[in-house]
Amino acid sequence: MGARQVALERDSAAAVRNAGEAPRVVAVAAGKGGVGTTSVVAGLALTLGALLPGRVALADTRTGTASIGRRVGADSAPHSTAFAGGTVEPARAADVMVVDGAPWDTPLTRPMLVRLMADLREDHLFTLLDVGDDASDIGHGALARSDRLVVVTTNAADAVAATTRTFERLRGIDEASAAAAVVAVTGVRGRDRGTGDRRRAWPVARVVRVPWDPGFHGGGPIDAGRLRRTTRSALLELAAAVSGEHNS
Repeated sequence: MGARQVALERDSAAAVRNAGEAPRVVAVAAGKGGVGTTSVVAGLALTLGALLPGRVALADTRTGTASIGRRVGADSAPHSTAFAGGTVEPARAADVMVVDGAPWDTPLTRPMLVRLMADLREDHLFTLLDVGDDASDIGHGALARSDRLVVVTTNAADAVAATTRTFERLRGIDEASAAAAVVAVTGVRGRDRGTGDRRRAWPVARVVRVPWDPGFHGGGPIDAGRLRRTTRSALLELAAAVSGEHNS
């Protein structure tokens, strides 16, 4: 890393630490599955948690998904319906409080989602939601009630097309939120020269490129200390991007 990159990382870390005291909910979504949404939201949570210990919550708003808690190192985490019901507390892993997705037999309802988001927001500066490509009423509600949006994609043509459709959906929810959204492009290898042309249809505040990293994209627990420097730098840039002034 050169001096310029070191300075960027320092500025990004400062932006997170100086985020202020207004709690914000960040929804991380995608136009299609398999683009790395869970990896991005888990990596973002670990990055924010390292800078703001105990002030970051991570929750999966979907039903029947694999444990997001295990992605950040928790042996187990309560599911969202139990947490929304007030019977359990989030698990703690790597200075992040974690709530898993709902099981198939007790799916999350809209009132439960509202309670989940309100309770986590009350106790944490950052609440990160793994919405994925959920186009249901629950996914729509999570996006509509969040302060900041991150849309995850790859450079593959079908993923880019799905991202364009996602922004049409987001503009239908709230034009300002869509315009302030951040796009995280995952699995970037080399310069990937075609990216620039494809991005022109994305009316976003910022695009963050997350390079391919087996420790990040492998699907297992993410150990931030074992990620490549470029991956950690990209996650720090993303953390800074969602730490700015949040939407009303």
